[in-house]
Amino acid sequence: MNNSTISITVKFFATLRQYGPDKEVLTIPKNSEGKFLFDKYNIPKNERKAIILINGRPHKNLKTILNDGDIIAIFPPIGGG
Repeated sequence: MNNSTISITVKFFATLRQYGPDKEVLTIPKNSEGKFLFDKYNIPKNERKAIILINGRPHKNLKTILNDGDIIAIFPPIGGG
């Protein structure tokens, strides 16, 4: 890792596992937004209302800047009626 990259852990859950691994450590460009992960794993627009936890805290904004050491958990949206 150098000064222009960070290391994060990404975890996909339930139906979103079809787009990425259960767990993966990535080296990504510094100042990357959460949207970067959705683009990297080619997650379709209709799945982008996913529930995102960064270090155990919910985030709704895909423009959140990721930091070195972050753990990102991505869950499908909760459905129901």
